[in-house]
Amino acid sequence: MTVWRRSPLYPLCLLVGALLFGSAGLAHPLLTGDGATQLAIIAGTPAWRAIHWALLFGLPLMFVGLIGLALRHAGTPGEVAARAGVFLATLGFGGWMVNVLFMVGAGGRLARAYATAEPGLGATQAIFVYDMLHPFGLAAERIATFTVGLALYAYGWAIRNGQVYPRWLAWLGIAIGATAAAVAVAFTEFSLNMFYAQALVVAWFAVVGALMLREAWTGL
Repeated sequence: MTVWRRSPLYPLCLLVGALLFGSAGLAHPLLTGDGATQLAIIAGTPAWRAIHWALLFGLPLMFVGLIGLALRHAGTPGEVAARAGVFLATLGFGGWMVNVLFMVGAGGRLARAYATAEPGLGATQAIFVYDMLHPFGLAAERIATFTVGLALYAYGWAIRNGQVYPRWLAWLGIAIGATAAAVAVAFTEFSLNMFYAQALVVAWFAVVGALMLREAWTGL
């Protein structure tokens, strides 16, 4: 435990990852309308690749931080719940990456083909491929939102039982986790509510990272 308190690695990863992911999310344009409209939005976003690579690098950083949060509860009454949180986060973050990877790769490529009518892949073909494949990525993101919500719920109980951090943080995690899971069940994968729920999750990660970092540096 003493060694953990002296190392800011985990909280730094969680805080930096959350800020990186959150900043990229704020810069991400809202994709509404049909496939042609969305491809036009993507093609008109110069920072499209930078935004999605920021999202992708933010995800493993946050996951490392969540591992640290689980390790922090080793030997406390919250250990079992924290361990469950890690397992759920592993599944959730993997699913989270699927749609981001699709959008940074195929999504950006299809948008360029749509905007420039490149030989071999015209606008009509680009729209067709995008409309066929994008729902798969959104479905993965929907189940990821549900699973990460469950992970957050488990972490909230770990914090409550472990009594290492303030109880308000535990109840906030429980509430946000339950909300994210409920949103994933109640709304379709095409709903923007999925992204709003994810924003709440990432905001909680940032708060936890800040508290963990303060503890690592000051012992408080």
